[in-house]
Amino acid sequence: MKPPLVSIAIPAYRHAGFIEACLASVCAQTYPELELVLLDDGSPDDTFEVAKRFLDAHRDRFRRIVVERHENRGVSANSNACIAACSGEWVHLLGSDDLLHPEKVARIQQAIEEWQTPGLALVHADADFVNEHGQPVLRSSLLPRPPAGPQTDACRWIFMGRHSIFNPTVALHRESFLAIGGFDPDLALEDIDCWLRLSARHAIARVPEVLASYRKHPGNTLRRRVRMLAAQFFTFAKFVEAYPRSIAEEDIRRQFRKNVWRFWRRIRKRKPWLLPMVLTAQWHARKRTPGPEDYRRFGAILEKIAN
Repeated sequence: MKPPLVSIAIPAYRHAGFIEACLASVCAQTYPELELVLLDDGSPDDTFEVAKRFLDAHRDRFRRIVVERHENRGVSANSNACIAACSGEWVHLLGSDDLLHPEKVARIQQAIEEWQTPGLALVHADADFVNEHGQPVLRSSLLPRPPAGPQTDACRWIFMGRHSIFNPTVALHRESFLAIGGFDPDLALEDIDCWLRLSARHAIARVPEVLASYRKHPGNTLRRRVRMLAAQFFTFAKFVEAYPRSIAEEDIRRQFRKNVWRFWRRIRKRKPWLLPMVLTAQWHARKRTPGPEDYRRFGAILEKIAN
């Protein structure tokens, strides 16, 4: 009896130097029944040509291949289109510069079968890190990891910043992902927003094994860090507005205070006169639960600085 078809979705963009290694890691999967959907997002380099040439030579590896190029529409819209074009019940989403370890798909599908968890919508694992040359990168600190196995309270852990989900390890239940609307093209942190919305409605689970490699690129500038923090404020604003009872009020107050201090660390040298506003927000957040407008106010300041 054949195992069920599993999909690999690769929303590709401007990774001509990495896409062949990415695809080779997919071909090396020990899981036999795979389909591959790769949509190039109008890359200005040779990403599409390199990918098509490689896959033309490896078509026998897959039950089905879709390789297409479209006009640029952004990572969220392209990822949504990739997943929608898949036909497997489970879709393993993979960035076009990242790498899978050979047992990644097989191990996650085995865990899904063993757990038999109703409503399971996302499974993730652990990852190591490589640089642009594929060499290992050591992390100075360990990122927070959730417990092994399925969780029904994961949205709290994600919201509180205690739940790191490494994107190249993710497998999504396709119908559940599409039912919540997929990734939000209006948000810069489309992944965290999506994981929050999925975990507010469904169980998600972790396989405690290193099953993929996340590629780190140079250029982590201060402006980019400020922009990412702004995106977090907007993401949290959206979530507390849409799911007002999913997170305890004390947790919201604690998380907001932590992020306000992160805000201050990012801008204190450039805008020291904002300290009174920061202290006032900290004090108020001990007395009342911040709302979406409080998150958006700090996000808007950071976005203006980043631009």
